[in-house]
Amino acid sequence: MTPLLPEQADALRGIQAVCRDLDVDIVVIGAVAYRAWVHDEHRTTEDVDTVVALDLPELRRLTDPLSARGWRQDRHREHRWFSPKDARIDLLPVGAQARRDRRLTWPLAETTMSLVGFGHVFDDAVERELAPGLRSKVVPVVVFTLLKIVSYLDQPMARQKDLADLAAAMHAYEEDGDRRFSDEVIDAGVDYTESGAYLLGRDLARLCTEDDEREVVERFLRAMSDAGLVAPGFPDRFSIEEVNARARRFAHESSAFVRGWVSSNPT
Repeated sequence: MTPLLPEQADALRGIQAVCRDLDVDIVVIGAVAYRAWVHDEHRTTEDVDTVVALDLPELRRLTDPLSARGWRQDRHREHRWFSPKDARIDLLPVGAQARRDRRLTWPLAETTMSLVGFGHVFDDAVERELAPGLRSKVVPVVVFTLLKIVSYLDQPMARQKDLADLAAAMHAYEEDGDRRFSDEVIDAGVDYTESGAYLLGRDLARLCTEDDEREVVERFLRAMSDAGLVAPGFPDRFSIEEVNARARRFAHESSAFVRGWVSSNPT
């Protein structure tokens, strides 16, 4: 499976080349990282989300060479850049200072995004092939899950698609491995169809070693029990029957996800 379109792969190669020259880490997050692990024909994306180990005041070390190569910045979104072939790449500068501060403020938009959990982007990234001959560091699914939770809680009304991504991650987690048949699942009495969500909850609890990471997940779990967060939105192409089926599936799997979290985080 190759999650990237040819023009996206070409753009990522270009950014990687500049980052190598600068000796700066770059990691792919978002939908492309998810699709590097999970075959999901329904999840497409028009951009590639990347995180670079530079703080915002240092970002020109990367963007100036890109501009010299014909890249251009979106006039309305500071994080968005277009390659010479019009591939859309989002650049998040998350250097050491930003990771300590746990936040990033964009000066023009005057908006602040939470960076809780972003230390795992660099610490836990794994190299994967994203296109023929192109390998990149990407976040594993459990880190993807934490970042989606943080992103959703930052802007609940504007980030409904994050819920659909979380639902898909719960459903597909460890689908190709043996863990769904392991003792940790059997002993918990979890049905196979919900075992991926259960294991994802367990692994997320193990990942979240910092107080603010645990707090943000707990806040999300409380939100899931509220009437306003019953199920994610689904694409318009789905029939009513499919939407209803996926909503029911999400309800069961989110319950298993909570059970997994609690089993590894019994406090």
